[in-house]
Amino acid sequence: MSVFAPSLGALWKQLEGYGIDPEPLFREQGIDPESMFDAGARIPLDRYQLLDLNGAELSGDSYFGLKGAEYFRPAHLGALGFAWLASSSLRTAFQRLSRYAKMINEKLTIGLDEDNEFFYVFVDAQLPLLNERIREDGQLAAIVKMCRVIAGSDFNPAKICFRQDQPSETGYHYELFRCAIEFGAEQTTFIAHLEDVDKRLTGSNDQLARLNEHIVVKYLAHSEKKDIVNRVKAAVIEGLANGAVTEVSIADELHMTPRNMHRKLQKEGTSFKQLLTDVRRELAQQYIQDRSKTLTEISFLLGFSEVSSFSRAYKGWTGKPPSEARRDVA
Repeated sequence: MSVFAPSLGALWKQLEGYGIDPEPLFREQGIDPESMFDAGARIPLDRYQLLDLNGAELSGDSYFGLKGAEYFRPAHLGALGFAWLASSSLRTAFQRLSRYAKMINEKLTIGLDEDNEFFYVFVDAQLPLLNERIREDGQLAAIVKMCRVIAGSDFNPAKICFRQDQPSETGYHYELFRCAIEFGAEQTTFIAHLEDVDKRLTGSNDQLARLNEHIVVKYLAHSEKKDIVNRVKAAVIEGLANGAVTEVSIADELHMTPRNMHRKLQKEGTSFKQLLTDVRRELAQQYIQDRSKTLTEISFLLGFSEVSSFSRAYKGWTGKPPSEARRDVA
């Protein structure tokens, strides 16, 4: 199990903020500091956890995990962080974070849910942690920091839920999160008001978000050779850009037979047809936001031979034709 190496940049800056030289600590765990600048590098999870724990002990700060957010930047998550920065709303940003969480940590899952009033984000690393409090503090603090970067410093969650027991001092928790806090909860949860997550963000750029999302998909496809789903999706994205996508062509691109690819996808509970539809739907919703592209151009970009075919497909995906969706774009 491993974590995205550039994400350690925040920890490096935090240690420096405490007057601690990070380099000896990194090298003690066998981590080359140069790996933080390599977008393709990953660090074994156990080494990262030991590094984090040692840093917390040396700092002597009981709020070490929470204060990590002061040094965290979305750019520490590489292309996923840049896609977050360019997202049109907090909802779309969290959807990306949920979809590609394994880029950050192979076992990390970000679950999403909502009701009539609130939007829920569930965080689960799905593995034993050396110091659960440090990691949980860091995860929730980083999420709030990322929200405030794109939604504004005045953004406040509706509620934060910690699995850990309530510490003796909680003043900094309330100072940081500025919302209701529950300790001893069943799940690590970030909760926001629906109107906040659906608010259009002024700094959004759908084209930039899409480009970075494609980089993430390709990264996952190359870094996880056994992840047949992301490999197929990456190949489909490339194929659509080149104007040719068939089950045979994608299988050939992945150096396997169509039957072998079908069998592997079936084991994952999906199919080539489903993944092609998923990619087309995701790209279509992004392209619709880009007024520089006509509906005819979008149709061809998605591999449809006629606009009418694209229109029928889009209405089936979203409940409205693309022409109506385009009118709704601010």
